[in-house]
Amino acid sequence: MAIILSGGAILTVNGADDFLPAADIRVEGGIISAIGAAGSLARPGDTLIDCSEALIAPGLVNVHTHAATAFYRGMAEDRPREFWSAGYAMPGQERFTVEDHVFSVRAACAEFLLNGVTCIADRLGNMDRIAPAIEQSGIRAVVGHSLVDARAPADWKTAHAVLERFGTDPRRRVFAGIAPHALDTCSDALLKECARQGERTGARVFLHVAQNEPEVAVVRRRGHDGALACLIQAGLATPNTVAAHAIYLSDAEFEAWPTYGIAIAHCPASNLKIEARTLPLARLVGRVPIGLGTDWTASNNSMDMLVEARLAALVGKMRADDPQALPVRQMVRMLTIDGARVLGLDGLIGSIEAGKRADIVVFDANRLETTPAHDPMANLIYSMGPRSVRDVLVDGQILVRKGQLTRDDEAALARRHRTHGRAPS
Repeated sequence: MAIILSGGAILTVNGADDFLPAADIRVEGGIISAIGAAGSLARPGDTLIDCSEALIAPGLVNVHTHAATAFYRGMAEDRPREFWSAGYAMPGQERFTVEDHVFSVRAACAEFLLNGVTCIADRLGNMDRIAPAIEQSGIRAVVGHSLVDARAPADWKTAHAVLERFGTDPRRRVFAGIAPHALDTCSDALLKECARQGERTGARVFLHVAQNEPEVAVVRRRGHDGALACLIQAGLATPNTVAAHAIYLSDAEFEAWPTYGIAIAHCPASNLKIEARTLPLARLVGRVPIGLGTDWTASNNSMDMLVEARLAALVGKMRADDPQALPVRQMVRMLTIDGARVLGLDGLIGSIEAGKRADIVVFDANRLETTPAHDPMANLIYSMGPRSVRDVLVDGQILVRKGQLTRDDEAALARRHRTHGRAPS
């Protein structure tokens, strides 16, 4: 039995960015098996979902987050840069146990799905305990256990357990990466070992790069010319690396960066909140793979990828001093196929094409913010939000239907999250 999304307007985000005003999508075995004229693909016994008053797009891809810290929302507002660079510790976070974080990731994944996010790149400590909850949510994810050796030997035992449990094959709905924390919290030896392990296992390497000035200062004290030189020396200046933030690169580093093809996870809301600074996006877009990320709720209270795209576009235009920079087509691709490319998943997800995995979001076209539809891509980037999300499929599984979770109860999750996250009186 197949699922038919019938009669919807489709943003395919294929190579030609084809827009189909009214078409059917047939989903079988987790795969988009066919795309055809409206009303042409249903057969007896199929599950038919009427999308005649809907906009269908590829699922949104979040290339950098720490979902299990959803408890930290609102714990640190309007702090100076020095507060964050001192270790990114939240006041009172010690009260949260591993079990609390496991529940928090369950709530976060539900929130992501309700926001139309179908794929995340997630990293944190205790990932051997956290990742199974991500898997149970139904969302697609690449997961990594954070590695640090600034104060103690790196926890390779847990990292290897995650790699063994989930593997590194991107065809799996949840698979593993290698996640050194940052250039200042990881020694050169650890960074080199991460590069070796990535090459040995086929895993992508995810790390924070040039996210604040103290980090770059540490790298320079170790004898490197800057963040890029450190990556080069470690063997991490390759397309297999995903660098989050990269906001404290020099002009020379920005110019040289595309030579190495290092992907970037751009997190504008987080960067603006904690550093009042952001990536000069227009300088690099189209030259290296760039996707968008929400980061964690301490530095970006929202898990809304449409807000992230809007910020990236508007602040990017300002930084470029060019209102024509970062057009809506480019931003839609950054939300979907380009984010998938950052994670090595663009052959599987990120566009609506026959043969790809059925990671799909259906937006309700009867919401006021979706009308009129002079330019559906512009609506998606500049006016729509989570309340427009109607249905969400991941791997062909319906995880959100008519704005409601199918595997969990949002109100119950919110009550428990509120209770567990409450500070002691």
